Amino acid sequence: MRIVRYMVGASVLVVSAFAACVGDDGATGPAGPAGTAGAQGTAGPEGPRGLTGDAGAAGVGVDGGIATSCLSPCHGFGGIVEQWKTSTHYATFIANLGGEEVATWTGKTPCGNCHAIDALERRVAGNVSPGPDGGAINVKNGELGYRSATGTLAESTYSGTAKVAAVTCVTCHAVTDATDPHRTGATWTPKSFPLRVASGAADDVFLEKSPSTAAVTGMSAGKLGASNTCVFCHRSRKDVTNYITAANPITSRYWGPHDGPQTDVYTGLGGYHFTGKTYGNSTHQTKVNCVDCHMPTVKANSDTPNHSFYAQLSSCLTCHAGATNFDIAGGQSQVRASLRELEAAMNALGWLTRSETAPYLPLAGSQLTDNAFELDRARPGGGPDGGTLSLTADQAGALYNYFLLARGGAAGAHNPKYTRQLLFDSYVAVTGTAPATLVRPP
Repeated sequence: MRIVRYMVGASVLVVSAFAACVGDDGATGPAGPAGTAGAQGTAGPEGPRGLTGDAGAAGVGVDGGIATSCLSPCHGFGGIVEQWKTSTHYATFIANLGGEEVATWTGKTPCGNCHAIDALERRVAGNVSPGPDGGAINVKNGELGYRSATGTLAESTYSGTAKVAAVTCVTCHAVTDATDPHRTGATWTPKSFPLRVASGAADDVFLEKSPSTAAVTGMSAGKLGASNTCVFCHRSRKDVTNYITAANPITSRYWGPHDGPQTDVYTGLGGYHFTGKTYGNSTHQTKVNCVDCHMPTVKANSDTPNHSFYAQLSSCLTCHAGATNFDIAGGQSQVRASLRELEAAMNALGWLTRSETAPYLPLAGSQLTDNAFELDRARPGGGPDGGTLSLTADQAGALYNYFLLARGGAAGAHNPKYTRQLLFDSYVAVTGTAPATLVRPP
């Protein structure tokens, strides 16, 4: 406390007061919480324009924002992918998803050699089980059959891991990282997806049928170019030369050639040939092959082959001007009539059924007139009094030929002359008389 005196006239005014003592500044305290943000201020004036950057790499051409390499020829509305979705290859894939056929892929069976997505890739590399050293001789040319150590006929089995039937682009085409536009961003170019099966002028493919019973060697189907790929799977899968013997007990409804043996018919080589008879080909074999009729180019789709795989009537018009369907000059009608006649004769002998389980009933009613020949199967137990059915070589050969033509489809269009020759000779072998519907071509 201090005393302050002020003189006011003769008096002295005494004032006492407390004076605050000021010390040194203390340490800075912690920051308080942030206050409420204020309103946004007015934008300032635009700054100066920056320097132009370096040009980027050239991109893939676009059309409406979609890369043109994706549209043509694969992914357009009428492109290869949409064509493929109308094919039996795609339908089989969809039907197989979760279907009863799935179980066949879990083991090592011959099925995957045609149906698996990597089927052709493995076969052309000889990667089947057993391989060429213990199995088929000409694996890389398509052959799968061989004679086992016990002397029985056998087929090489699929050695991959696919568990669903999926014949897609990469099954037939060797697409690599370097040629795949999905990876490179480049525009597709013709022939950038080469076929897996060799298709040069000197490249050969084999049927299962061997020239003689001396060995299981298969037989050359010829040099068919791009159609070599088709031959790898559209085949009988049976070596008819060794398959049919002097006595042939029919114990399974799956007896005979596999479904889809078109190559055996087209080449005029794959049927059972009766002793003393000659067999020839139609003019189709000198002018066209599989891809000419089933994969003609589509002008509106960059002239790429049609991947629906259905035969196109337009392919016939070069030779058959004015044709409005495939029944040219009534050829298919005649073949169907002859197939019905042979079917009826074999059924009367107890050789055919459409039953999937025992008892295996013979065909009846509309089954003999519906022209659904591909549904017919060998009838186990179709012998006398329901006993085991055993056929002679020529009888079994006739039944084999019937299934070959029925399952090869097209009512003879693949090889009209050869088809009629097989039908005529098979009917004679079964009945001892000539068919009423057919005269044998020379």
